[in-house]
Amino acid sequence: MNRVGDYGFYQKNSYDSTVRNRKTEKAGASSTGKASEKKEVQLSYRAQELLKELKKKYSNMDFMVADYETDEEASEYLSRGTKQYSVLMDPEELEKMAADEDYKKKNLSLIDEATGKLDELKEQLGDEGKEVKHLGVSIGSDGTVSYFAELEKMSEKQQERIEKKREEKAEAAKAEKRKDPYQDHRTSGKRATVKAATAEELLEKIKSFDWSTVKEEKDKTSGSRFDATI
Repeated sequence: MNRVGDYGFYQKNSYDSTVRNRKTEKAGASSTGKASEKKEVQLSYRAQELLKELKKKYSNMDFMVADYETDEEASEYLSRGTKQYSVLMDPEELEKMAADEDYKKKNLSLIDEATGKLDELKEQLGDEGKEVKHLGVSIGSDGTVSYFAELEKMSEKQQERIEKKREEKAEAAKAEKRKDPYQDHRTSGKRATVKAATAEELLEKIKSFDWSTVKEEKDKTSGSRFDATI
């Protein structure tokens, strides 16, 4: 018996079965039109192990696996990240990586390249980067990479409160864990998310973003992360 051949056949059938089941679930869930009502993603064992590997390898990134159909849904998932960058992956793409070592290497190269470009983008933004709350990338089921930036523009009064709080806690912060300076006073301001096909395009969109097109939010909690996708 050709064990290697049989094992490869088993892998392919397992992957195909997982994808077929997911497409059926996705089709049924998408009829509601609401991301919150979609079924929880079911990954194969190999895909789960790969996800653990990715989280360990890229410790400065939040990896999220979800079925999404619109830019708004992708932005919502990416905005949940708490680390330096967020990576949103379609479950079918993760399954392909888990089943094919060459395909895995290809996507890891894409992630490495995207990370480098986001690092460069942050440097190029300089002081303009103060309005960038979070950066991330999504990898669709066809392997397409998209870049996202979550933006936030605070009201003047809110900014004054935060600056005062920073000064008061400057010394104490040295002994504390890194904390989001906006966490305690996120009561008003403007939020938006921009998307681009490349890091260069994302940089231009961030620099030229027109805040006059976004309504100011009032009495919002930190759970509301954005209100527009460009």
